[in-house]
Amino acid sequence: MSRPSQPQPSSLDLSLEEYKSLRALQRAVDDLLEESLRERETLTRTFRRCFPPILAMTGTRAVAVSTRDEDLVEQTWSEGDWGEDYPGPLLDAVPGVRRLGSRTLVTQPLDVAGSRVGTMGLLFAGDHTAPAASARALRVLDTIAEQLDTVLCLVHTASEKHQLILQCNTHLANPVFEVGMDQAVLTLAQRVRLPGFLLLYRDAVRPQLLHYRSYRNGHLEFESGEQPSPVLEQALRQHGTRLLSAEEATLRQLLSGRTTEAVLISGAAVNEPLGKLAVSSDEGFSAYSMDLIRVLASTLSQRLQDYNRERVHLSQFFPTSIIDALLQDPNYAQHLRAQDQEVGILFADINGFTRICEQGFDSPRNIGRFVDEWSARAVDCIWEHGGVFDKMVGDCVIGLFGPPFFQSSRQERALAAVRAACDIQTLTATLGAREEVAALCQRVKLPGLGVAVGVNLAHANCGLFGPNRQYTAFSSGMNQTARLQSLAGFRETLVMAGARDALTDAADPFARALRFGALTETPVKNVAQPLRHYRLETLTP
Repeated sequence: MSRPSQPQPSSLDLSLEEYKSLRALQRAVDDLLEESLRERETLTRTFRRCFPPILAMTGTRAVAVSTRDEDLVEQTWSEGDWGEDYPGPLLDAVPGVRRLGSRTLVTQPLDVAGSRVGTMGLLFAGDHTAPAASARALRVLDTIAEQLDTVLCLVHTASEKHQLILQCNTHLANPVFEVGMDQAVLTLAQRVRLPGFLLLYRDAVRPQLLHYRSYRNGHLEFESGEQPSPVLEQALRQHGTRLLSAEEATLRQLLSGRTTEAVLISGAAVNEPLGKLAVSSDEGFSAYSMDLIRVLASTLSQRLQDYNRERVHLSQFFPTSIIDALLQDPNYAQHLRAQDQEVGILFADINGFTRICEQGFDSPRNIGRFVDEWSARAVDCIWEHGGVFDKMVGDCVIGLFGPPFFQSSRQERALAAVRAACDIQTLTATLGAREEVAALCQRVKLPGLGVAVGVNLAHANCGLFGPNRQYTAFSSGMNQTARLQSLAGFRETLVMAGARDALTDAADPFARALRFGALTETPVKNVAQPLRHYRLETLTP
């Protein structure tokens, strides 16, 4: 027990009677505090339990304790007759023995190993400032303080830990996961020593890909994006997702000093871990630090589940680059709200798909495999040109150009839709050239594998809709594009007049090389005005 410099009670003149009295006081206070701990009482109830017996056993007029409550707010609890004085300011004065009118106030800090947790005071009737009386009063106070300060230290430690956990949880709730993670680690490092700290976690969409964030004394040192670590990169290439295994010791070998790890486990019934925490220090970690690290690991597991769930949801519509940009914006949800914008629209449907399904495949499974391959590559074409995958209707792939940030011009949106259309035509023809696909087309009497595409530039209400929060768009322009696509023939791309006109003054070499057929007007059912469109011819050499 270490205490600040103050008048110390002398034990040289301690009589047997006083010794027995102090021992009885010590046991009584200890029993009272143990009962409070057993009942898990608040500090207020603890003091209500302890103060009356203390007054009775010590013969004092009043008792008071200033300390922090469970919310770490400074408070003063008191019992007895303090007269017109409020005990709080009295306890803040220099500790020791002093007269207070006709009474004597004895005060002493409460601390454990030099860590102050409060101040306690006893108010005696009469004058107790003479050396012998002062020493006896200080011994009484010290006997009580010996029992009380340890209990208060436990309360404060638990409260501080709780507050720290709440702060870390608040940081981790940041919509930008990386920012929240950095703040949580720094907050933790300001309370406990964290010389080395590493988070390794799976990519939500590509689970075989691992990301990492490495910290030194709470500050970001390396991350798998813009600040890679050569050592960690080599370990990832060599060991891959095996690094997440509880038995894998590679990370412990990479970090200096004594290292402890915590595997982050998903709450779902899966065997694969979400990630791993590794912390290192030359001095090791206290039980207090380890408890905080375990709580952080548990919170991180839940946060990663939520983060991954959001990434997986967004990956249905957006490429990785757009998802990254969205999730780097704390207010990214604003980009996904429904908004009326002019967008490039693409509908692409495999020619003769019904005949292919009915006559070309021997099972629904094979149909599914064929559609999966073609649609995945078609969506890649949409994403490559900055588009959003809206949905599939049967074998028809629908893409939007402009969402979710709408930072491109109307000309750029129209051109991106045409570029994607050309790429989808090319990939479909390439797929049709494969021996097994060519044989299938010959079997069902098709000239090859082709795709009919419709391209438009029109206003639409874009955003997340429906119970599954799917990113899609609604407008008459969407319906017109669907009708336009249905007019397209084998390996034909039809472009609505509005989209064609938007490309008229384009300086882009690709746009200038485009060639279109004559303007055509086609009446369609349930559409008031005929569709005005062009057939996209070949590019000029």
